[in-house]
Amino acid sequence: MLVPLIFVLLSAFTFASPATKKIIRNDDIQERATFFNSYWTDNKPKVTYKNGPAGQYSVTWDSTGNFVGGKGWNPGSASKVVNYTGTYSPNGYSYLAVYGWTTNPLIEYYIIESFHPDHDPAAPPEGEDMGNVTSDGSLYLIRTKMRVNKPSIQGTATFRQIFSVRQEKRSTGMVTVSTHLDAWKAAGLKTGTHNYMILATEGMNSSGTADMTVY
Repeated sequence: MLVPLIFVLLSAFTFASPATKKIIRNDDIQERATFFNSYWTDNKPKVTYKNGPAGQYSVTWDSTGNFVGGKGWNPGSASKVVNYTGTYSPNGYSYLAVYGWTTNPLIEYYIIESFHPDHDPAAPPEGEDMGNVTSDGSLYLIRTKMRVNKPSIQGTATFRQIFSVRQEKRSTGMVTVSTHLDAWKAAGLKTGTHNYMILATEGMNSSGTADMTVY
């Protein structure tokens, strides 16, 4: 939901207290792939986050608070086709999504592939319905809401969130990013210059496990 104030540089970490900012580049020589890793927490949840080779990561969480973490690219790209596979088992408020930020304008976006039914992402009255788009075998609902004086990649700021919410949930598949960006633009929701883009797991006041690989 927020910004990567914490980056990790090792294969296994348990996050239960504040940490310093770090940067990660994960290189797997055999696959010749470099992935950007991002992890953010409000320092309340107990989360065990582990980086595997190339685009693989796993996370287990169980407590109050908010976290979001995963792997992908920095910068992201409008032309990116994100392939992913794995298992995702949340209990409570949680998303599995292609997640990232743009600047000019400052936008936080989610292409949500799965979520726990306890919280339908940005559904009214929390957010606003802006239409829908069909992509990669499913209908996605387009939604938006504003965040006022919240943490962002540019510090505390006011910015828009944009969501595409997949109606046929899954934890293995492909996301054609350009289809969503085009649909958002047609709905009057413009994005800007890409910052990072990751396959992310997010949890808030919930528990669960995820073991995902992006490529």
